[in-house]
Amino acid sequence: MFYDLAGQKERRHHLYAKLAEYSLDYFDEAGRWIGAQREPGLRERLWYALSYCASGDERAIATANRIIIASTFTKCHFTPMAAMQLLTNYTMLLDERAIGILEGYVLSVLDGYRHPDFDFRGANDNFPTMGCYTLLAGALYFGRPDEYGLGVRRMQELRELLTRRGFVTEFNSPTYSPIQIHCLAEMAELRVEPDIRRMALQIEERLWVDVWSRYHPTTYQTAGPYSRVYEVDSTAHTHQSRFILYALLGDTLAINPMNTLFSSKHGKQGELIHNNLPFMQVSVGWLLFATYHCPAALVRHGLHKTYPYRVQGTSEHASSGDYAQPADPFVSDDMYEVPAGSSSGSTYMTADYALGVSAREFRTGVFTDSFHLLYRRRREVVSQADVATVYANYIVNEKKPGQMNPYAELNWHDWVDSVLDEGRKIGMQHDRTAMLLYKPKMVLHRQVTSLKLTLLFSARYGYVEEVWLGERRLDDLEGGSAEPCPVFVKDGPVYMAFFPLIFVNHGRERAVKVEKVNGYLTVSFYNYEGAARDFAKRGFLLTGNGFVAEVRSEAEVGSFDAFRQLFRNVRIVDEWAYGNAITSMRRTVYERDDTKLECIWSPLTEGVKMAAINGKVPKEPLLAITGIDTAKLPFLEEEAEEAGKSRGNCSIAPR
Repeated sequence: MFYDLAGQKERRHHLYAKLAEYSLDYFDEAGRWIGAQREPGLRERLWYALSYCASGDERAIATANRIIIASTFTKCHFTPMAAMQLLTNYTMLLDERAIGILEGYVLSVLDGYRHPDFDFRGANDNFPTMGCYTLLAGALYFGRPDEYGLGVRRMQELRELLTRRGFVTEFNSPTYSPIQIHCLAEMAELRVEPDIRRMALQIEERLWVDVWSRYHPTTYQTAGPYSRVYEVDSTAHTHQSRFILYALLGDTLAINPMNTLFSSKHGKQGELIHNNLPFMQVSVGWLLFATYHCPAALVRHGLHKTYPYRVQGTSEHASSGDYAQPADPFVSDDMYEVPAGSSSGSTYMTADYALGVSAREFRTGVFTDSFHLLYRRRREVVSQADVATVYANYIVNEKKPGQMNPYAELNWHDWVDSVLDEGRKIGMQHDRTAMLLYKPKMVLHRQVTSLKLTLLFSARYGYVEEVWLGERRLDDLEGGSAEPCPVFVKDGPVYMAFFPLIFVNHGRERAVKVEKVNGYLTVSFYNYEGAARDFAKRGFLLTGNGFVAEVRSEAEVGSFDAFRQLFRNVRIVDEWAYGNAITSMRRTVYERDDTKLECIWSPLTEGVKMAAINGKVPKEPLLAITGIDTAKLPFLEEEAEEAGKSRGNCSIAPR
């Protein structure tokens, strides 16, 4: 029923032995950090302790006790769960002092999980899932029935969310979806009633559906769109989804943590690392601790997809904001808030590429890849160098990828993880065609020196092969155009076309600019570049940008020249709807041959009047996946029979 439980156990044992070998000398005899890398936080210290206990090695277990005793315990969303995992599984290996410290810490924070912030409220789902485990495990350990009841109620909230939506709010996050699955897998192993265990297993299955439906077998990666990402996620470098996929698949996953993060004590040269190497290594230890209950049929489905393959599903999100919340909202004049709502996300796959789009973004959107293209650079993928991605961010004041950037207005003062998205966006997709419409975030309207929408091509293992601006090939992959023009890109067997939708020109040298920056190729569409200026808030929000992306492969159209000829008759309309006489609505039309995408939306309110594909508003199934009868998935038994069947196309639009 569940996939390769014996193999999971074997891989777990091997991983913990390797982690102990590489990391035990990071700690002194008192459990203090003496490693060369930055000292780990409290959660990582307990992840080390948990991994060392799980290894069964006497020296590692002794170090685990010393780590706990030497730690300074502070408030943290992650640490209470790790503490309860230690208490639930390893009191026989911990000395009395370590046990007392862990018990005291959990008891000091357990009441805090009563706060409604830990409800499933349309925000960061990894927090309430960790909280739910902590409540259940803490209640069982300390004999606190009220906390147990609250944990069960929160599980029921998550079940209700997955009854009315195809995906959770924090959907398809290569970093955070694995944490959600880890929590549910651990809940299912607690000493709970059979119906509670069954509910945990059903929720875990639905979360696995998200992961496996987005899995692209020929690149061994998770395709987009992504609700929340970091640079390693956007660029398809080592991230947490790989860890749980490796737990199931082992070396069947050709690019995995053992041949990257653990290829040596110092990892693999050239690989992009989130935070630092010890952090990522011990993160593998934490996520492999769980026994995963993924249905074997779902794994087989994910490994043996037929193309074209389509995924489409709904999600919902709470309101949010880029500004600090006022102490008393009833006496504040600040009325701006990112609206709550629902969204639809879709992924279209061939053997060569996977194109994903989200109609709406996750809350403020700074971490959302609403557009993401994953592709293979060579027919046979054997390493990270054979895989590449393209994603998009709106950038204010020439911040650069691959370096630290200041984001004081967004409350991220020195963001070390490349660039954040400083725009708001909506998206549409019709199979191999995507349209994204952007506006800058209002909070950034002062002292502006440049406004641009940038497509980012990670080039850590080499740049793309060809870039054309219209009919002109860029010999060194760099150049620009004073006027908007299509951009054509070839990389291996995959071809891309990008049509800029630069709605407003506030003054600039070039409309399109292609540059090599810190291991990236960037293609930027400019709204403004010049002297620092303050924009009026309304005018700033009406500064529209965007693009249409078309993707094909050599297998689909033959030569790159033939691909470029496909778009000789493209027609684009980008105008104020109704002449801007009454309200500020933007009408955008992209049309070629038998494909037409059209959207009318208000950048001020983010309301959409209409978004149509080939003249019709696309249907929005709760969840539809090629080759899966979604009506047979947990909590979806009453869904319409046709929802789980493969459709003729993959079409989404914002509502």
